[in-house]
Amino acid sequence: MKMARRKSGGSRWRALATALLVGALVVPILQVLLLRFVNPPFTLTMFEEARLATKASARFKWVVHENRSLEQLGENVARAAVASEDARFYFHRGFDWEGICTALRKNERGGKLRGGSTISQQVARNVFLWQGRSYLRKGLEAWYTLWLELLLPKDRILEVYLNIAETGKMTFGFEAGAWRYYRAEARTLSLEQAAHIASLLPSPRKWTLNGAQATERAAWILEHPAPFPNDPGFDEARAAWARSAPGPLDCFLD
Repeated sequence: MKMARRKSGGSRWRALATALLVGALVVPILQVLLLRFVNPPFTLTMFEEARLATKASARFKWVVHENRSLEQLGENVARAAVASEDARFYFHRGFDWEGICTALRKNERGGKLRGGSTISQQVARNVFLWQGRSYLRKGLEAWYTLWLELLLPKDRILEVYLNIAETGKMTFGFEAGAWRYYRAEARTLSLEQAAHIASLLPSPRKWTLNGAQATERAAWILEHPAPFPNDPGFDEARAAWARSAPGPLDCFLD
């Protein structure tokens, strides 16, 4: 009788473990497939900032957030954001090991911790997960990034990013940022104006559009354009990068 109970208990645990494994595989795939067609109405980051603002003011506050298609946002916005956050976005498949290795080396030298997150990783984190540093969150971020790159076109990943990126206090997306800073639609921004908004992405709650840090970064963005498909020499540049780019082990063996 005891043996039968042990077997029954073991079967239940195996069934639970199997269900969790299947869920860990199926749920992210379904979420990513849904993202291909549906814009996120909000993210946990938006919710948390609204919660803090509501608590501070003792009355309900919500973020400013506008969803637009990639075409409606305009080429200047796309180019400025990619140059700012992930210059090799159209080269890599979700993980830029060159950027990750560089970030790890800088962290080893001390000072403020730097990330090496690509735009795809930022979308995975901001749409499906939470902020903060933990091995669990980083592992899930990598898992979602893998499926984003497998199931979504690059342009769709970029479109989602441009709509959820924090561009100022209580402001999310480049359309909302364009109205906040220039009282204009994002598609009408010049490359210089788009670069100034993109310059805020590393610290949108602290930096100001005309502050020293943002101004310096905006100038850097304009001086270092990112390669886009259909640009002259794009295919050759991507092939050259692929031949010389480091892999995961290079970050730790160097």
